[in-house]
Amino acid sequence: MLPSTRNLFDQYNHPENRLTHALISSIASDPVLLDKFIRWSTGEKHRSSQLHVVEQTLPGDEEPHDEDEAERKGLPDGWIYDTGGWSLVIESKIKSPLNRDQLERHRRTAEKRGFTHIHLLALVVDPPKAESLSGIPVTVRKWTELYGWLLQEKQSDWARRLTSYMAVLEQKLVRGHYLQEGTLTLFAGIPFGKDEPYNYHEAKRLLRLALDELRKRADLKDELGMDPESKGRSAITGRESTTVWDFLRLAQARGEHTEFPHLTLSIGEEQLQATVTVPNGIRRQFRVNLLSGGRDQFCALFRKLLYNFNTSLKGVNGAAPWVEVFQRRYPTQRSEPIIDARIQFDLRTAFEEHKGVGTSVKQQQQWLEATYDALAQKTSNLQLGVGAIFRNEHCPDVNTPEILNHVANIWLGCKPLIETLSGEKN
Repeated sequence: MLPSTRNLFDQYNHPENRLTHALISSIASDPVLLDKFIRWSTGEKHRSSQLHVVEQTLPGDEEPHDEDEAERKGLPDGWIYDTGGWSLVIESKIKSPLNRDQLERHRRTAEKRGFTHIHLLALVVDPPKAESLSGIPVTVRKWTELYGWLLQEKQSDWARRLTSYMAVLEQKLVRGHYLQEGTLTLFAGIPFGKDEPYNYHEAKRLLRLALDELRKRADLKDELGMDPESKGRSAITGRESTTVWDFLRLAQARGEHTEFPHLTLSIGEEQLQATVTVPNGIRRQFRVNLLSGGRDQFCALFRKLLYNFNTSLKGVNGAAPWVEVFQRRYPTQRSEPIIDARIQFDLRTAFEEHKGVGTSVKQQQQWLEATYDALAQKTSNLQLGVGAIFRNEHCPDVNTPEILNHVANIWLGCKPLIETLSGEKN
C-alpha cells in the first residue's frame, strides 16, 4: 500500500480537494479502514496490502505541481488500484454538480491505463437525478452517508480524525457561505459538557443538522402541521451568548412567524431546550382562545400537557418539563434582548399528582398561577414557552442522535396547546 505523505488538514485551497485529501490520507494510513471502505463503496473485498492509493494524479504519474494544474487536466480526485487491473476512481463534489462527461472521461482514462475492473465512486452533497447518469456504472453516495459509516468505525483513530475534520470543515464552509444547502455530516448528539466547552460555531452547526433531521419527521407534519419546507431565522446571531436557537414553522403561519406559535429548539452551554413558543405578537384570537376559559381551564390545559410530557420523558434521565415567560425589549432589531422579568419553572411543581415517578420536585402551584396572571393582564412584551429541557451533564441521551426523538415527542406532547390556541379544540 502506498500511503499519502501530505498533512491531513487543509493542504488545498478548494474545499472538495481538502475533503478528498482528508479521506485519502485516512484510509491510506489505516489498512483495516481501507479494506472496509472498499467493501462499503464497491461491495467487494480486497486486501489493502495489494493496493496503491493516490490523489489528484494518475497511476504511475508524478503528482501535479499544484491543484490548479490538476483541475486543468481534469484528474480524478482519488484513485485506488492494484497491479491486476482493478481500480476504484473517486470523484468528490460539494458545491459544484456531478458532471456526466467528467465521469465518462475518468472511465476512458482508466481503460487506456489498462484497468479492466473499474469502479466509479462519486461523493456528493446532493445526488443528481438518476436519469442524468443513465448508462454510467457509477456509485453515488452522499458525504453524510460516508460520515455515518465512519461513525460506526469506532476502533479506528483515523475514522475519528476524519469525522472530526468533516465537522470542522462543514463549520467553515457554512460560515463562508460556500455550503448553503445540504450538509457533509449528520446529527450525532450534543457534545457540550465539562469535557468539551460550549462553542458558538459548533452549536450553530449542530442546530442546523438537528433541524434538518426534524424537518423530515412525518409525525410533526401530520400531527402538528409543521411545514418541512419553511425556513426559520434568516440569520442566527448571538456570538457572545451561551445559547443558539432556531425554529420550525407551522403550515398555518403564512405571515410573520411572530403571529403564530412555532417549534423552537435551542442548544446551550448547559442544556438543550425544546419548546412550543407563543410569541408576544401572536394573533389576538389565539390569545383569546388560550385565556378565555379562565384560570381553571388554563390550569387544566397544563395538566394535560404535563401528562403528555411525563409519558414522553419516562426513563429519560436529566430531562424536565418546562415553562418559561419572558418580559423583554430590544435596543435594536438585531441586538440581544434585555430581559426585564423572567419566570421559569419545572411544570411538575404545579400538580402534586403528576410530579412524575422518582422525582423530588415539590409542589408550588403559584408558579403556574403567576404565568396565567402575567398573560391575562399583559401590558408588556411577553413570550411564553412550553416544553422540556435536557441538561447536558445529567442527560446521557443529549450526546446521542436519540435526543431528537425526545425533542419531537415533546413538541407532539404540546398538541393540546397548539389546538387550543388555534381554536380547533376547547
